[in-house]
Amino acid sequence: MSSAETIANLVLDRLDISRVDDLLLLKEIVYARGAILREHPLEGAEACLLVGPGRPIITVSSSPLISHHRRRFSIAHELGHLEMHRGTGLLINCTKGDIQDMPNDTGVDTEQEANQFASAFLLPARFVEKPFVENEPSFDIISEWAMRLDTSLTATSFRFTRFTPEPVAVVYSVRGNIQYFQPSEGFAELGVFPDVKNPVGSNTDARRLFNGMDIKGEWREVRALEWFRDNRDAFDKTDVIREWSIHMPSYEAVLSLLWVHKPLGEIDDW
Repeated sequence: MSSAETIANLVLDRLDISRVDDLLLLKEIVYARGAILREHPLEGAEACLLVGPGRPIITVSSSPLISHHRRRFSIAHELGHLEMHRGTGLLINCTKGDIQDMPNDTGVDTEQEANQFASAFLLPARFVEKPFVENEPSFDIISEWAMRLDTSLTATSFRFTRFTPEPVAVVYSVRGNIQYFQPSEGFAELGVFPDVKNPVGSNTDARRLFNGMDIKGEWREVRALEWFRDNRDAFDKTDVIREWSIHMPSYEAVLSLLWVHKPLGEIDDW
């Protein structure tokens, strides 16, 4: 567990949040932690924290281009700065690049810490750990908790990889190319990795969605080599994995859940 997640849990305890509905009241939560929340046009930033005389002020951009879920994540991000980095300056401006719903557990940068805090705060282990551990991987269970906690499907999917015991990875692709992925612990141990910055495989559901085809939202078996093309010593050309992809047309993106549901074999020859 990262230090940011530990602090997020301490704040949740101090707020006595034990029901999902309590976590939805972000404005009240910010006020209870000693700050004021407001929406206002911002130049060159999505959110900021101002610490000065009186109560600190968390401001999030009022731009209509920013989604509701993105705004909630930005609020939690700034709350993370308030809880962890209050002494680093009077004004903390956070850009789109700073606020990412894919936490980086290896970083010590203050922006990465604030992202880790936001993820752990909005999708706390006290609510999601048990269902994510006990249920098989699927977008059904991820979507259920995204709806209950008012979080984005992307952020909830990344959080799912933190708890599931299964070897799964979440892959985010834009305009046909893999942008980044988040593996579960079990997946990371396999030694296979999606081919980041390269096109998705031609026989994947992700490619079909980018090509404008309608597909049924469910698991489908696909050759492992369609997703893992750079490390072929870790699997055999006949190996299959499960893929479940969802189109996100507003972002020109596809979100894919990959599940290595069968052991990967050894290479004989190619």
